Order: sequence, then structure tokens, then C-alpha cells
Amino acid sequence: MFSIQHFIWLGICVVLIYFSLKLIRKNNIRLDKLLDYCFIVCILSELTKIFSVIEIASSTDGTIMRPYIPANHFPLHLCSIQILLILVVKNMKESETKRTLLSFMYPTTLLGAIAALAMPSIFTTTISVSDAFVAPMAYQFFIYHSMLIVLGISIARSDEMVWRKKDPIKTIEMFYFIGFVSLYLNSIFASPTYVNGELISVDFWPNFFFTYDDPIGLNITTKAQWMIYLVVICLLAAVCIWLSYRPLKKKMVD
Repeated sequence: MFSIQHFIWLGICVVLIYFSLKLIRKNNIRLDKLLDYCFIVCILSELTKIFSVIEIASSTDGTIMRPYIPANHFPLHLCSIQILLILVVKNMKESETKRTLLSFMYPTTLLGAIAALAMPSIFTTTISVSDAFVAPMAYQFFIYHSMLIVLGISIARSDEMVWRKKDPIKTIEMFYFIGFVSLYLNSIFASPTYVNGELISVDFWPNFFFTYDDPIGLNITTKAQWMIYLVVICLLAAVCIWLSYRPLKKKMVD
């Protein structure tokens, strides 16, 4: 994080985003067609990720060897769940449900991808900084998140969207609901050690939505500290989501 390789990648992403938006506007690409293009990027991104991180793991006695994908790479992060949302909305007929999902996707693709690019966890969990331009995962990470920013801005720009005054509240509610579900998922996919029914340690957890651990290296050691951290990120998310809708205020109807 914040290495020369990181800043070079940020520069590349800015160029990709700028020219993508320019191309979309020049060719008047409609939102439904853009979603098709984005889904292609999603497929290529996930294929790259899967075949980069999948391992052949053995059983304890070494008699069985099977492919294994570490749980932190499951598409259950804020940015990766957009793959499912893109698939759903691109195949939906025009309806209030589709509009609501697109309204949710606008700030979550934009803010989530900006946060991911600013704090690329890939350099601490998947590859080393020295592999920033040789590892396929680096290209997958930065190109995919650039695409999400393009999509978020395009949703905001689209004259096909009808924005409602209740959208910020609805989005915050949906965000909180998914964040709450992540508390269960982080424990479901964790690797705890029990002795005589007593929890001794947890050696791994995927940290979906960053609800179990922060991305900047805070030393959270007690339940009280974690709860304070959780309140802070909930408030920060609500403020950022609310502010992201402010440029659209004049377009909103009841």
C-alpha cells in the first residue's frame, strides 16, 4: 500500500476510467448495453482470480488431493457482490426493483471501488508489491475496480435513471443489512480451534465487508474496541453514501 507500484497503478486506473467514460459518452452507450460489457469484464476478472488463487491441497494424511479456493476470495465482498447485481439487473425488465438495485449500485460501486484502489488489500493478502506488474491478480484487481467506478459514474449520468428522495435511506438500509449478514459469513468461513468444546483460537477469517478487521492495521484486541470500530465504519459508510447522492439532489422526485 502506498508504494511506487501502487501509485503507478492508480495512474493507470485514472487513465482507464477517463477514456472509458469518454468512449461511453462519445458512442452514447446505453446503460443496458454497458451492463453487458461490464459483465464480460466480471467473467474475465473472476476466471483470472480463480485460476490464480486456486491451490491443490492435501488431506491431513496426504491420501486425498483436491482443488481449494481460500474463502477470502469468495465473491462476497462489497465490490465482488456487484458481479451478481450486474447479472441480475442486466437481465431484468424495467421495474421499481431494477431501479432500486441500480440506485444501490451507484454509490457502492463508486465508493467501494475507490476505497479498494486507495487501500489495495491485494498487496497484503495475495501478492507482493514486487509482483505488481507481473502477477495476473494485480491486473484483475485494478482493472475490475476501475470498471466499477466507470459503472457507478455511468449510472449517475444515465438519463434512463429515475432518482427518488428515499434512495439514500434505502441504500444505507441495504448496506447495513448486507454488512450484518457478513458477521455470520465471516464466522462461517473462519477456521476456529476448539478444545473440549471451548474456543481456543481462530487462525483465519475472510473479513467480508471489513466487519471483523480494519484495512489499515489498527490493533483491535478487545470486544469493546471492535464494537467502537464497527460503529465508526457504520457511521462513515452512512455519511459517504449520503454525500454521494448530493450531486443528484436536483434530479430526485418523490
